[in-house]
Amino acid sequence: MKGYNMIARIIMSEHPNEKDLEHFTSDHKDAVKDGFLANTQFSISVQRSPTSLLVISGYENQSSADSNLQARQKWFDERRGKYIDTFYYEGEIKTMMRGGGNHMLSGEVQVSSNSNTSQTDVIRDEVRDLRNEVSELKEMIKMLTDNSSH
Repeated sequence: MKGYNMIARIIMSEHPNEKDLEHFTSDHKDAVKDGFLANTQFSISVQRSPTSLLVISGYENQSSADSNLQARQKWFDERRGKYIDTFYYEGEIKTMMRGGGNHMLSGEVQVSSNSNTSQTDVIRDEVRDLRNEVSELKEMIKMLTDNSSH
């Protein structure tokens, strides 16, 4: 993805108990839907242990990533006591690919030359591909986090 300047923010959080982590996970969904994370291109929440969470969010550019920092801080302030510790890493995404070398989030839907292919079939195929990509991302994150804990 030549010239691709997407920004990733990777948030780690540790919670006092499983109930607080579940609360955070539920609130994460709401934040992506219509809260401070609504401006992300994607946001993935991964439970690392019974009480720890890793969230990876992708932003179109640095300006977009920066635009929600105040709202992010307010969101975390409103949840004080529901987490023990939280921090984040941020940087430019350099590689974002599917297995086989295809780019992710390219915005391009490849339509078959078969004129009988319906839009529903194309969407169904894209959903299947996205599910596979999410599974692959989960595996990559698991491998990375397992390696970092040794």
